[in-house]
Amino acid sequence: MRKSLALGLALTLATTTALAQSATDTCSIRAGRTDEKMSISWDRGECTTDHCHRGESDMLWSRWSGITAHDLEREGAAIDARMKAESGEMRCSGTVHDAALRGAWSFTPDPAFAKRMEAMGFDSDDQTPDRLQGYAMLDITTEWVKEMKDAGVSEMNSHNIMGLKALKVDPAYVKAMAAAGYPELRAQKLTSMKAVGVSPEKVQAIKAMGYSPTQEQLVQMSVFKIDAAFVERIKAHGFQNPTIAQLIKIKIFKLDE
Repeated sequence: MRKSLALGLALTLATTTALAQSATDTCSIRAGRTDEKMSISWDRGECTTDHCHRGESDMLWSRWSGITAHDLEREGAAIDARMKAESGEMRCSGTVHDAALRGAWSFTPDPAFAKRMEAMGFDSDDQTPDRLQGYAMLDITTEWVKEMKDAGVSEMNSHNIMGLKALKVDPAYVKAMAAAGYPELRAQKLTSMKAVGVSPEKVQAIKAMGYSPTQEQLVQMSVFKIDAAFVERIKAHGFQNPTIAQLIKIKIFKLDE
């Protein structure tokens, strides 16, 4: 499910400690699942009782300099790959072996970015190196944050903006949901809806069935895949005017089977 994948990504990024490079900080870059993306992993080689300092993500090759997909075919090539984001720079320097770059990892945060985030209302204590690396991986910029605020998104904080970005919640989605009749644009509400596939198009389809669901009901209907075909099937079983609550209960307990 997209929710679990996105939250897993956000969790991985949030628990990755990005401190000064040491002898144990390693990284690996190899081909991704598509031609446009690489697969990168990094490991600081140590664990605490809370978490291990490692992470993995798919990223666009185009966000990196000093490396291309073709370079992974050059056995023994020395590569200094860098990814520059507004929040800092990630670097993986080493040699290619068995179609993968393996080498030393580092992330250098940009303190000026942290100051700009603080000026926009984000807690200064949350602008840690590991948080800034998460922003870099997701390409969170101050321009995007400002656009989201201008679109009316409220209650954004240093943690939930990662979920918003990972799920590709953008100003266009925010404005479209408001236009569809859902102007309560709290960050957590938007994340919950987008994570389960709620869209303006889905809202229109549900309203065409004669329903006016709340945001919570929208999420439930999407989770349980309550669509026009399901409603028609229920009506064929004798339920002529089922409520949303009844539809959800029927789906949960499989009463239509």
